[in-house]
Amino acid sequence: MDDQKLNDLRSDIPYLKNGIYVDNAAVSPVPRRVQLASEYYNTIIAERLRDAKKVAEPHFDKGRALAGKLLGTSPQSIAYIQNTSHGLSLVALGVDWRPGDNMVVCAQEFPSNYLCWIQLASKGVEIRQVSSPDGRLEPEQIREVMDSRTRVVALSHVQFYSGFRVDVSALGELCAQYGALLVVDGTQSIGALDLDVGASGIDVLVVSAHKWLMGPRGIGFASFSDRAMNEVTPRIVGWLSVNDPYVFNRTLDYLPDARRFEPGTPNGCGILGLAERLAQIDELGIKWIEARILDLNELLCESALRCGIQPVYRIERPSRSGITLLEKPGTSAAELHSSLTANGVYASVRNGAIRISPHYYNTADEIERIISIMA
Repeated sequence: MDDQKLNDLRSDIPYLKNGIYVDNAAVSPVPRRVQLASEYYNTIIAERLRDAKKVAEPHFDKGRALAGKLLGTSPQSIAYIQNTSHGLSLVALGVDWRPGDNMVVCAQEFPSNYLCWIQLASKGVEIRQVSSPDGRLEPEQIREVMDSRTRVVALSHVQFYSGFRVDVSALGELCAQYGALLVVDGTQSIGALDLDVGASGIDVLVVSAHKWLMGPRGIGFASFSDRAMNEVTPRIVGWLSVNDPYVFNRTLDYLPDARRFEPGTPNGCGILGLAERLAQIDELGIKWIEARILDLNELLCESALRCGIQPVYRIERPSRSGITLLEKPGTSAAELHSSLTANGVYASVRNGAIRISPHYYNTADEIERIISIMA
């Protein structure tokens, strides 16, 4: 990408005027075109109320199609959700659990992909936790705790506390052998990394738009495999979950596709903004986005090591993501973070280290500036 194209992309992200933003693993800045798309929905409601459904529906369909394209699946497998917790809870509540069943989750998972599962213990479900203190989560660790009663394996594609990218394809094969559903939180990867849910054997992928997708808050999407559609029953049910809702027939005949998990009035502002953001990702190409993020990650680690700053986790490129944790011997994370903030760099502290999570809009000069400040 030439400098002018990058400058154009950066100029469409107003928040970048405030400093160097490398905190996408926490929350991402929103492009202006996404903001305008979200605001357009309110214009539709205010000015074309009686035609609002007709006018907005093509945008809803566009979002499903682009989400499906991004994940290598069909629009029919896509459901809009409020956030990661909502999407994962749909699965946790929707599986027909029986006493003696078990599910597997990483003990260090982000709470969204942990709390919804451990609540199942009250239903007689055994929660089998796999610990990953070194930041890595390997398929063999999961295999060791699975058996014929394992119904679900739930994990994040990218671990938020280390940046390790899990080999979901290997886990997909493993879950197929045991007949378990593979449920993946993609909030730390989708929008930054390329992932084909069908080829990877993922049954349910849930993603919230406010991180790497750089979309609106309070909106996201989930994809459901055919097997998941058969095994996960909607437990949050409303008038839009069924066929011919405007007939008001009060019949529980679920829609044949993933829209059955959308029970009521949609978040139109969020959906239109998300659809526009997905269009931008499609224009840029997710493979280019991933390559650029990984190149920035590599530059960050190389520059850090030259200055005596240590990556907490040494991860090979195929298992890397956009997340890097850095520490400086003899200097606390709090002190480093304060220095970065004072110099207009926005990052986070995680696991007693500085978490840097750049996106494609960041530059090599910004990466060098970050390391210079820390040094």
